[in-house]
Amino acid sequence: MNIPHQKPIKFAQEVLSVEESTAKVKCIFPSAPTLPMYFEAAAQSSAAFSQDETKIGFLVSVKNVELLNESNDLEVVIEVERVVEFGAICEFSFTVLSYDENKQFAKGTLTVMLQE
Repeated sequence: MNIPHQKPIKFAQEVLSVEESTAKVKCIFPSAPTLPMYFEAAAQSSAAFSQDETKIGFLVSVKNVELLNESNDLEVVIEVERVVEFGAICEFSFTVLSYDENKQFAKGTLTVMLQE
């Protein structure tokens, strides 16, 4: 993943798939993940849509974020869907899934602003 984050805050590790408006990214946590770690990982995962370009993005809002199931899983898949794109501002919905994608841990919506 081409993002400026470094360990221990770099959670997004590998793009698993990218389609027109949906991406799946493998994320790894250094310890049992918390809800804030999940939405930070989701924001990092949104970079899957601009892998060919180096862009700096800023998480500007989160809403409707829900912890669905607590988990100690250190490896998860985050599915990010681009919902709205307006210039440099993008809104994404996200779902945090177990690595086998059979269980949901969290979901929500976030807004990222890209530096131009």
